[in-house]
Amino acid sequence: MKFSRIEDVERRLFFYICGFSIFLPLSKAVGNIFLALSLLGLAHRLILKRDDILKPLREYRKIFCVIGILLLAVLISALSADSVLPGLKRFADRYIYHISAMLPVFLVRFEREKILLFGKLLLAGVFLSNVSVIIQALPQLSDEYWRFGGVMPMMTQASLIAMFLPIYALLFMRFKQRRARFLILTAIVVALTAILFNGTRGAWLAIFIVVPLVVLIYSKHKLKSFATVAIIFVAIGGIFLVTPHLSNRLATLTDMGMQSNAERMKMWTSALNMFEDHPILGVGYGQYATAYQTQYILPTATERQQAHAHNNIIQMLAECGIIGAAAFIFMWVYFSYFSLRGWFKDDNFAYLLFFCVLSGLMFHGLTEFNFETSVTSKVLWYSLGLCLAYCQVKD
Repeated sequence: MKFSRIEDVERRLFFYICGFSIFLPLSKAVGNIFLALSLLGLAHRLILKRDDILKPLREYRKIFCVIGILLLAVLISALSADSVLPGLKRFADRYIYHISAMLPVFLVRFEREKILLFGKLLLAGVFLSNVSVIIQALPQLSDEYWRFGGVMPMMTQASLIAMFLPIYALLFMRFKQRRARFLILTAIVVALTAILFNGTRGAWLAIFIVVPLVVLIYSKHKLKSFATVAIIFVAIGGIFLVTPHLSNRLATLTDMGMQSNAERMKMWTSALNMFEDHPILGVGYGQYATAYQTQYILPTATERQQAHAHNNIIQMLAECGIIGAAAFIFMWVYFSYFSLRGWFKDDNFAYLLFFCVLSGLMFHGLTEFNFETSVTSKVLWYSLGLCLAYCQVKD
């Protein structure tokens, strides 16, 4: 079959996005290669044909206005810093580049089946990443202390599970075919095993909040669904009770004498001191690590090379002041409103799946700075692009 130039470019772009979808949760380097190819493919496509991109941009202009407000707030903070260049470099990478992950799938109008394939490949990549945690963990379970991240850094893997375990739960409720349910149940068991081996308590809390929340939002039989979720959590609680390592790890959640808990409190205190001294624009985007390590670190702090505040909102307050934090919180609130309104108004499942990704990231982000982490940030923006692309096709 002979392809025109546009068809040929779009065919290559399709394969690039497929590669990005599955490798994004598996390898930062390979994911970046496929994202770069996707962006080059998009640029080529827009050179050949660009008159069809205005409609989706107009339709979702409010989303892009919210993103623009966040970008402007962070950029102003970066320009206000004593040293401007580091903030601008980080802004280009963690905002412009990361957000660009949503553009190829959103701006080029793919068929519904192809968009669904992108989503399935992303889920498959997360599943394989979870499997890698288990493979890494099994030979070392006899050790006194263990936490595992598989092919990803430990906190990144924890965020991925917090973002996608709620999706697995909803997919299990939505699909009734035996084969589909078996596959989804397998993914749930693997994800639960992986997050237990991962040992990130903040992700445990996020899952405990988000899974019941989205199940109750989705379910028409809320009492039955709540009872099912409660039984599952009771069963998981039983696993904690019979596994000393897990029960001891869980018990440290409220132990302010534990080193990691105490250290987080010290980091948050230091970050809030930055905000108190620089309330409008913060210490300057890209300047947190320097300010913390040279001026604001508490004398009793032991982790003296920390480069972030282990909390998305507190990080924004310290680095970008009230303007940056307000823009960040506004984005979180508006994205939540947008996805929930879309679900209740249009009964479109894609909106609720994006709400899972957003909520898993943000609730884990109350104890970890994961909004700018390369993989989790791209997953958030790419998921938004998938949601918007699917909604365009369905509409």
